[in-house]
Amino acid sequence: MADLNEIVANNLVTLRKNKHLTQQELAEAIGYSDKSISKWELGKAIPTVDILKEFADFYGVTVDALITEGTGEEKVAQTADNKNKNNQIIITAMADCFVWFTVAAIYLNAVIQKKDVNLMWISFIWAIPVTFLVTAILTRFFWKRCRSFYVSSSLFVWTLFMAFFLHYFYIVSPSQNLWFIFLAAVPIQIMIVLFTKLK
Repeated sequence: MADLNEIVANNLVTLRKNKHLTQQELAEAIGYSDKSISKWELGKAIPTVDILKEFADFYGVTVDALITEGTGEEKVAQTADNKNKNNQIIITAMADCFVWFTVAAIYLNAVIQKKDVNLMWISFIWAIPVTFLVTAILTRFFWKRCRSFYVSSSLFVWTLFMAFFLHYFYIVSPSQNLWFIFLAAVPIQIMIVLFTKLK
């Protein structure tokens, strides 16, 4: 295994070349002399931790990426993937929050206009399957086949039938128990499981 000086030197050279910078241009960009850059890239010395952190921030990688073996392209791509994944999770969470914000706004509007709000609680029940539907769509869009897509799809199916059951039982026909509608969710759940087995 190469020593740390050589690993850091190779990573610094690769990352600089990926940005199409000369040592002089890099020196001007980060505020160090080109002699220091040359010394670090030749492995004659190793930058201090605070300087490594500056390099990591400048190149958009972690400090760990600078001190471990591997190509600069892989490290930049991995860091970009991690940032994208975090952004996608945040977008999904924001979309789910928007569903609940919309339901809360509808409920508050009914309260302000002094409408009958005794049965408005059911809108919060319907928000549950809508939330799982939005999550399923976005996880499928962002990550294609992943466990969270199948979990959110399954939860969407079961909460949809639950919302329908509660809506019918408490609002439409309280005297009729429609528990058997959950049997219709079973084949749909089986289809979701089978879909996970497709190559």
